[in-house]
Amino acid sequence: MALTLSAIQMDSDKNADINLDNLKRLVAELSPRPEQIVLLPENAFSVSGKACYLRLAETLGEGYYQTQLANLAKQYQCYLVCGSFPIKSAQQGKIHTSCLVFSPLGKLLNYYHKLHLFDAQVSDSRGAYKESDTFVAGQEIQLFDCLNDKQTVKVGLAICYDLRFPGLFQALRAAGADIILLPAAFTKVTGKAHWLPLLQARAIENQCYIIAANQGGKNTYGHSMIISPWGEVLQQLQQGEGIIQTLFDKSLLQQVRSDMPVIEHNRFKNSLRE
Repeated sequence: MALTLSAIQMDSDKNADINLDNLKRLVAELSPRPEQIVLLPENAFSVSGKACYLRLAETLGEGYYQTQLANLAKQYQCYLVCGSFPIKSAQQGKIHTSCLVFSPLGKLLNYYHKLHLFDAQVSDSRGAYKESDTFVAGQEIQLFDCLNDKQTVKVGLAICYDLRFPGLFQALRAAGADIILLPAAFTKVTGKAHWLPLLQARAIENQCYIIAANQGGKNTYGHSMIISPWGEVLQQLQQGEGIIQTLFDKSLLQQVRSDMPVIEHNRFKNSLRE
């Protein structure tokens, strides 16, 4: 059975239980195939502020909401990837914002603590964003093995603001990634200006499939999409809640890389490889 790639676009608010109900409904609508990759957006359970994230935070691998995600993955026998969830850290008063990967058996397969924190001025109603007040930055790149039809496909993990740092994506490609996941809560202002060109650039540069699941609410840009290794937008959803999916074409990936072996031609070292 061919590997199916999918993204769920949400319009999450502050209430984690309401968001969980919406998530369950959207996954049911998608009705994933066994071993399908299902990507949720960043802040899937809550789009809020520091106090709310601290209350919601769980110990890695434990807690009510992580159990709900594990059960969903097991129910549909899919790779369910929560774009980000607040995870407790060793630092007092701060937490990680972490991508959590659940296997078709309902096990926490891997996790990724967001490396690049969004501290920026944006010309919207909020104005200033400073994730470093709430979150502790991660230190390592992360991938996981997706087993499909007795073949292994390597999948790299990134979150939102990471998209602006090509070195991270190059490091994932050097580590063997064929697919890179990018959950996000990109703002409308930054999304309108940069979302599509950055996603296409990361796909083209690294000759990987990119699955991008964005929040699609009042202040977020939406436009979740799946992009081919050649940079083509294969599927896209604009605003609101919804789902997109397409098939992973290993032969296309191999052809693109064979016709233009940019990794072999690259004469610059990537410090994250070392």
